[in-house]
Amino acid sequence: MRYSQIESWMKGIALTYWNMRLWLCATIALMAGAAQAQSATTASRGQLLYDTHCVACHDAQVHWRAAKVVRNWETLVAEVRRWQAVEKLQWTDDDIDQVARHLNNMYYRYPPGNLAQRE
Repeated sequence: MRYSQIESWMKGIALTYWNMRLWLCATIALMAGAAQAQSATTASRGQLLYDTHCVACHDAQVHWRAAKVVRNWETLVAEVRRWQAVEKLQWTDDDIDQVARHLNNMYYRYPPGNLAQRE
């Protein structure tokens, strides 16, 4: 082999290596973006329950009114429990927690009390 042939062969290997790295980085970035987009668009169980059973009467204004009953995590859970009973929805404790988490994430931002113990 002549020197020019060896040099050409080595450049080809280097180019292939960098192309492979570029392709791998692009693939990882696309997969991460797709996973993030999917998690951003997937509604939580709490959101689905709230949107199905509550949003017809409770728009965002009810959560920001001056005379609101909810003052902390515990009163938020109590209000969700109370209203699901009024509507005879027969939610489980987990359903109530999920709706309370959804409302807390959307509107209240209270420290979630003993949430870590329930998970």
